[in-house]
Amino acid sequence: MFTQSYQWTLSSAPCNQAAISNQSPLLENGAGYLSCVTTSGSCGGYTPLNIGEYCTDFSTLLGSSSGQISAIESIAAGSQFCVAFQSGNWIGIQVSGTYTIGALWSIGTCVNLTVRSNGVINTPPVVTIISPIRVPVNSVIRIPIPTIDADNDFIRCRFANKTSTFDECGGVCQTVSSATLDHDDCVLTFNSTGTKVGEYYAMALMIEDFATLSTPTPFSSVPLQFLITIVSTPVCPLKPTISSTLSPCTAIEVGVQFNYTLSISQGCNGTTVTDLFTMPPLYMYKGNITRVGATNVWTITETWTPKISQIGSQVYCALATDSAGIQSDQYCLTFTVVPAGQTSLCPGVTTSTISTT
Repeated sequence: MFTQSYQWTLSSAPCNQAAISNQSPLLENGAGYLSCVTTSGSCGGYTPLNIGEYCTDFSTLLGSSSGQISAIESIAAGSQFCVAFQSGNWIGIQVSGTYTIGALWSIGTCVNLTVRSNGVINTPPVVTIISPIRVPVNSVIRIPIPTIDADNDFIRCRFANKTSTFDECGGVCQTVSSATLDHDDCVLTFNSTGTKVGEYYAMALMIEDFATLSTPTPFSSVPLQFLITIVSTPVCPLKPTISSTLSPCTAIEVGVQFNYTLSISQGCNGTTVTDLFTMPPLYMYKGNITRVGATNVWTITETWTPKISQIGSQVYCALATDSAGIQSDQYCLTFTVVPAGQTSLCPGVTTSTISTT
């Protein structure tokens, strides 16, 4: 099973509620393919996958749309090869200290279908994030990367790189002096001191799973690429906050409707919550934002009936924006989808709250 998740500008990948409900048209249908980039004949029977995906959410306020699609391929056991979606272009971004237009992207992963020592084929970690992340100028932001691994392996993160055998990051393979990465805890810290309002920085990471803390070679490497944009210091420092009654990870049965509610609390006095943009699993549908009476709390309900193709780990992230244009910290949840009638506990999980100082 190959699952692709992308986020686009709404102008390049239009979406509306009808497109979500009808699962048509696909976002960026025919715009590119997830192709094998390993030497011909070494791909185990893999065939290129269209990157066109079902729209899962959109925000006219942020000018963004998100989408996801999964496909099953019949691949020879024991195969090892790499696949990537290579195209362009990134918006104008800072690359190695220089403003660059037309930087190409390469986002991909290496497939390893050899059998692990426990007799099973590895399941790679799942990760997502909402882009761009707004960072006020002259501040420090801490961005935990939300991941879940069905095998409960040890997770580490690193910056993507380009080698003679695999290009993980296209035109954004770079060392950003203002960004540091805690590899073991998967936390990115970005210091915006010296940056300018309006600048964009591309972050290209790889999330990897290991058998033990001392194992040098990962089972798999999963890509995560997103933007950081520099914004003015808010007049009011208080952000809206998102919460729910769910635990960091929740197990859900295939074919059983699951509903949960997010609560969004006001940040600055006099503001209202105007938007909630999400990167959800496929088939999860968002309700309307509703104010709770005369309080400063708004709620929104998500509804999801997982399909059998979604068995395994799923990650959901949400971002609220208020009437002053101030965004909440990103709020993420993880889910484990299990067969109907089966009770299962979630594997080890890392959750996310982005904080700014």
